[in-house]
Amino acid sequence: MAEIPSRYSEMPRICVVSSLYHTTLGGLGRQAVLLTERLTQLGIQLFVIARKMDKVPLCAYDPRVEIAWVRAFRSTVHILEEKSLPNLMTSLSFSFGALYILWTRRKEYQIVHFHGASVPLLICIPPLKFLKKKVIAKIAASNQGTEAGSFRGRYGPLGWVLNRLMMKVDLFIVTSNEIEEGLRKDEIPHDRLRRIPNFVDLRVFSRVSSTLKIKTKADRGLFGHQVVTFSGRLVPGKGITVLLDAWPSIHNEFPSASLVILGEGPQRKLYEQMAADQGLMGSVLFLGHVANVSDYLQATDVYVFPSFHEGFPNALLEAMACGVPVVASRIGGVEDVVKPDVNGLLVMPGNADEISQAVIGLLRNHEESQRLGQEAARTIQENYSIEKVVQQYLEVYRELSTSQ
Repeated sequence: MAEIPSRYSEMPRICVVSSLYHTTLGGLGRQAVLLTERLTQLGIQLFVIARKMDKVPLCAYDPRVEIAWVRAFRSTVHILEEKSLPNLMTSLSFSFGALYILWTRRKEYQIVHFHGASVPLLICIPPLKFLKKKVIAKIAASNQGTEAGSFRGRYGPLGWVLNRLMMKVDLFIVTSNEIEEGLRKDEIPHDRLRRIPNFVDLRVFSRVSSTLKIKTKADRGLFGHQVVTFSGRLVPGKGITVLLDAWPSIHNEFPSASLVILGEGPQRKLYEQMAADQGLMGSVLFLGHVANVSDYLQATDVYVFPSFHEGFPNALLEAMACGVPVVASRIGGVEDVVKPDVNGLLVMPGNADEISQAVIGLLRNHEESQRLGQEAARTIQENYSIEKVVQQYLEVYRELSTSQ
């Protein structure tokens, strides 16, 4: 176990609240799991409050991390992005369950770190401030009307109330310029914003040699194929329909190419039917949740991220860490990390023609693909490794513990 640096020898005790706490159901949940496990390895005292979910892929949690599971409504529903009454009720039931644990265990922590700045945070802020606890909130997305930084001008007087509640948060963790701008528009003071990006575990996601890449393709049944990959939740905002619209042109140019789609979601059957209707099912592979995402990324020739809106996409960082040239939408946090023609290519969101042209260009030009992939991997190694980002969180905890 790594030794905790001397300057963190008297760190506060932390409670992490994360409705989604799982490594394969979304970037926010994966970040929460990896962060808490690494902090525990460093000797930080913490426990996690998370939503208990049924019928999910197996997740091997570190037994050293204490998890208090909350049984909320609709435990088989994993994705709560859509604004609907059932999703609101699920969030509320988790929120009150989390609040009960926070109250009964109030002597066991000084700082509460929320992953997500939505309903659970809003419900828990007043009692936590009554208890004089420090509150940190990491914002997952921008401009969706469900988190801090996107309430002002929405929901009439209720939006004003929600925004005033968010003013009680001691520190917001922002991952992108777009999220930071949203918080400033909501008049959150600048000194309550801290820029900390998402991270990648480079022990898992890393660039491999050409020889190992060929072997990895063969192991996945993709030997001799040009492999184009997407990974993420299968929901409307991810732009899968645009990718499927772009695929016929790519496949006509490269008949041996395969489009590998990793991930699950409520739209999967719709996307499979769309692919079938276009006669694409032989070249489009819907693989669902896979435990070894890094293996597929290391077998990938081009990674496509066609999303319409994002905070700071974890899946994109992982692909770049594997040295894969990326084609991504020109949106939100994507623009913070992908620099056009330097470490990837950017296209207008929703533009299938731009996606197909970019992918075809990279598949044709091996040298350019290699160059962009190398620069992508270097970008992640230098700026987004878990080791560097965890140190930033440790500094935030230390500062809050000493502030009045």
